[in-house]
Amino acid sequence: MNSIQRKITYYAGGCFLLLFLALSGAIYLEMERTVVPLNESLTQQIVNARSEQISYWFQQRIGEVEMLATLAADHHWTRDELLLESRKLEQRRRNDYESIRIVDLKGNSWTSDSESFSILKRDYYKDLISSNPPYVVSNVIVSKANEAEIVVILYRIEPLVNEDVAYIAAAVPIGKMKEIAKDILVYDGRGWLIVNSESPNLEGNKVSLSTFTASIAGVPGWKLIFQVPRSQLSQGMIRTQWSALIVGSVVGIFFLILVILLGSSIARPIQTLRQLMRQVENGDWNVRSNDQRRDEIGELGRSFNQMLKNLYQSQQEKKEMELQMIHEQIKPHFLYNTLDTIQWMAASHEADDVVEIVESLSTYFRLGLGSGNQFATLGQEFQHVESYLNIQCVRYEDILEYELRYDEHLEQHQIIRFILQPIVENAIYHGIKPLADRKSKISISAYERGDQLIVSVENNGVDIPESRLASLQETVRNGKKDINGEIGFGLYSVSHRIKLAYGELYGLQISSGQGITRMTLNMPLGGDESCGKS
Repeated sequence: MNSIQRKITYYAGGCFLLLFLALSGAIYLEMERTVVPLNESLTQQIVNARSEQISYWFQQRIGEVEMLATLAADHHWTRDELLLESRKLEQRRRNDYESIRIVDLKGNSWTSDSESFSILKRDYYKDLISSNPPYVVSNVIVSKANEAEIVVILYRIEPLVNEDVAYIAAAVPIGKMKEIAKDILVYDGRGWLIVNSESPNLEGNKVSLSTFTASIAGVPGWKLIFQVPRSQLSQGMIRTQWSALIVGSVVGIFFLILVILLGSSIARPIQTLRQLMRQVENGDWNVRSNDQRRDEIGELGRSFNQMLKNLYQSQQEKKEMELQMIHEQIKPHFLYNTLDTIQWMAASHEADDVVEIVESLSTYFRLGLGSGNQFATLGQEFQHVESYLNIQCVRYEDILEYELRYDEHLEQHQIIRFILQPIVENAIYHGIKPLADRKSKISISAYERGDQLIVSVENNGVDIPESRLASLQETVRNGKKDINGEIGFGLYSVSHRIKLAYGELYGLQISSGQGITRMTLNMPLGGDESCGKS
């Protein structure tokens, strides 16, 4: 290294050292200004996370009660029928419900295993009557049955079924909420403290407190409050500052020495490598680095050579893949052309039934194979499943009929491709085929409800046994594959694809009883634009 290079190296090292010292001072002052706000932000995030957990816990319970209310309104259940379904929900969720009662229009609360009583004077009943929300959540109540703390979710059944079935009152223990809100105060909608913090009382001490609050979504007026002394938020800041300065000084000295020792030996080979890169930019892929050094610069040269080799190989593989894709595209066209030929030959022999089934099969393949897109319009998906049903009706014409309907303005709405056929196939083979002595019907409908697209597949064949129904519901709810048969795997696959595309709030619900089996898909309006949102 000549004298000019040495001076440049020393000058660069000195400038680097001065810059480092200036940055160290700036870091010291910046930590003084930002550590407490950062700790406050992190603490607020923790409180928000606890709030979201409690909100999710409440939304699960409210959603289950909402489903009961919807089913009661849709099927015009009597009080005894709704009490039976409520008992099933209690048994499935023993830890989440103390009891589920049915309230008539006069304010009398009923259950199947205890006497009725009036809730006309209960605050939560008055709140629901005096306003128009679909539900209210009561303040904390001590249960007379087991002296446990509970809240009551009072849900309105709309449209009104009859005077005996007007509301659903679900008593929910708050033990789970207390576990989530550990060390955080929780206040209900009236400002009453319902979950006490286990941390020491700081109100009487003359210390400066920082207060963090978060509301609980879905339960109006409920909120979390967490208080912590400000001294704890800045604790350890001074030690961190000194540690940062010491470590920074050591690192600065190390880099200064490194610049002095390696400055000249690095610059020249890097410049050579840079020239080779410019040649590659100009299209000459045959250049190679001849540097035989065994240090990092030599390794960089060898990596550069290997990169060029891999890049060339990747380009070749890309060309081969493009040719393979072109070849694969020929196969569906050959299938379509062959089906068209069979259809033409059948038409020439006036075999109209063969023409019809070949046309349905051709449509089924064209829409099913598609162009590789994950999404299709609702109209295309209905056309695809109709082709499948036309084919099955040829085979099972004595026992199968179907009905398709959807709102015309939903026809171009984007949904996941190929999600109806597995459900319809399960309905045929497990619900309709066992009843070979009569004709059964599959009804498929699509409509919008709020900001969701609902697709319902019903059949009036054989009911799913209760034990099997519970297993299938667990499969689609928790995303666990059903290893006991194809029906569970097919339904799991449909629900899993919806959850992957739109998030855990969407999927498949299953109900079966009284001669009707229903599979309900719920997806967000907006189609593939909602993909990945939860």
